[in-house]
Amino acid sequence: MRLAVFGATGRAGGAIAAQARAAGHEVRALARPPDDVRDEAAVERVVKDADAVVSAIGGTGRDNPALLFDGTATVLAAAHRHQVSRLIVIQGFHLPFPGDPRTVGRPLMAALLRAWNPALSADTYRMAGLLRASDLDWTLIRMPRLVPGPPGDGYRTGRLALGPWSTVTTGQVAHFTLACLDHGGFSRDAPMICSARKRGNQERGNDDRHA
Repeated sequence: MRLAVFGATGRAGGAIAAQARAAGHEVRALARPPDDVRDEAAVERVVKDADAVVSAIGGTGRDNPALLFDGTATVLAAAHRHQVSRLIVIQGFHLPFPGDPRTVGRPLMAALLRAWNPALSADTYRMAGLLRASDLDWTLIRMPRLVPGPPGDGYRTGRLALGPWSTVTTGQVAHFTLACLDHGGFSRDAPMICSARKRGNQERGNDDRHA
């Protein structure tokens, strides 16, 4: 599979690119400053001839608003032009979607993000709206706090009751991303992912388990 990866210099994007190469996939990445994801010509060169696109564009700084929305819009436009229908986007679990369990964890995380960086918070919601309005075969993987780690310790996906205490490893996000690409799961859906907790102390919610 030929993958176009944006955000490959970040923790999630870097892990995805590395695991994809290890699995024998051809990876093309935009290894330039983050703001270059607004560069239509640069994005076009990465997306051209790809079978799928993965976007792990990081958050916007206060001095660089709307990078996530603008970058996603540029990637979507390039995917349409080159008829690349499969797209996976990595973002936070603070974004609400139908079917999410009622819990204080997600609204709490959303409030913390708004307090920390209002521009980033608004940008993520605008990006999610743009993605949902797209006619591409998209998947939005929503993750909690990202920590270094391998994919083999087990993780859970689905509609989960996550909170600021929840974590997931870079390797687990990469493993799940490639699984969605390989098997076509969660089309036009927004599954959450988190590391599996010990028995008796697990996150609540509807989920699938992965080893």
